[in-house]
Amino acid sequence: MRRRHAGVLLILQLQIAVAACCCWGLEVGYYGATCPDADAIVRRVMERRFYNDNTIAPAIIRMLFHDCFVTGCDASLLIVPTPTRPSPERVAIPNQTLRAFNIVNAVKSALEASCPGVVSCADALALMARDSVALLGGAAYDVALGRRDALHSNSWEVDLPAPFSSLDDTLRHFAAKGFTADETVLLFGAHTVGAAHCSSFRYRLARPDDGTMDESLRCDMVGVCGLADQPAAADDAMTFLDPVTPFAVDNAYYAQLMSNRSLLQVDQEAATHAATAGYVAYYAANPDAFLQRFSEVMAKLGTVGVLEGDAGEVRTVCTKYNTS
Repeated sequence: MRRRHAGVLLILQLQIAVAACCCWGLEVGYYGATCPDADAIVRRVMERRFYNDNTIAPAIIRMLFHDCFVTGCDASLLIVPTPTRPSPERVAIPNQTLRAFNIVNAVKSALEASCPGVVSCADALALMARDSVALLGGAAYDVALGRRDALHSNSWEVDLPAPFSSLDDTLRHFAAKGFTADETVLLFGAHTVGAAHCSSFRYRLARPDDGTMDESLRCDMVGVCGLADQPAAADDAMTFLDPVTPFAVDNAYYAQLMSNRSLLQVDQEAATHAATAGYVAYYAANPDAFLQRFSEVMAKLGTVGVLEGDAGEVRTVCTKYNTS
């Protein structure tokens, strides 16, 4: 086991060294001259809203992923439907359970009050996700800025990995966005502050003997969700993916994977799949390594498919384009 962990550590060190040499075309001090207080404005709003409702932080992290994994980190997810454009990304089925859009609007309003027309919605969301990680106890990280906002948003472009997808399919999906198996396992780590609807895993509860779910967990979840051959509850109940520390960014989720205590099939597969098992074991045993690497991969997530320069626009209101 020590030899396996040493090999994983060497791979991680090489990946970090390569990442340090990469330039994403964004700048950490992008708004230094045009909106020098942008970071502080976002952080102040996030801290105030988090104090009243700590569930907004996991919601913002999830929102960033859903935005970035479609057409890139371009705030296309934030557009609301109109009579002339009735089907933006926001109405797609995977996005219908997203929340905290009102917090994005509050942050953007504060930015506009201080620096009108300067900070993009895509940058605001990236900063909000960074602050969410920190508010949940994760490691602080810098966010390179300079994203522009999309000029289109279409529900039919939403193609996100489903919770019941196979791990092989999910790894291919993440690889297409530039993420390694290690980085995919790290992004799974966001589930340490996540929750799932019964409909995402209820089909697993009727299989007590397949060895992929701890029996006590299965029995508990049958009590919450019922079995797949029973009528589904109208409210499609939610339950924490990490019931021990549901509002802390930590490595507890990996220990649960190794004990067959994951609700999501794709996450559970990661504990035994040849491409990912070593990383799951490594992060389960190394909390500090997880905290550091998770923040690094969150920073990378925020660079996927960004618009820069003259592309796109800087919206004054995140929910609508500047021109109809």
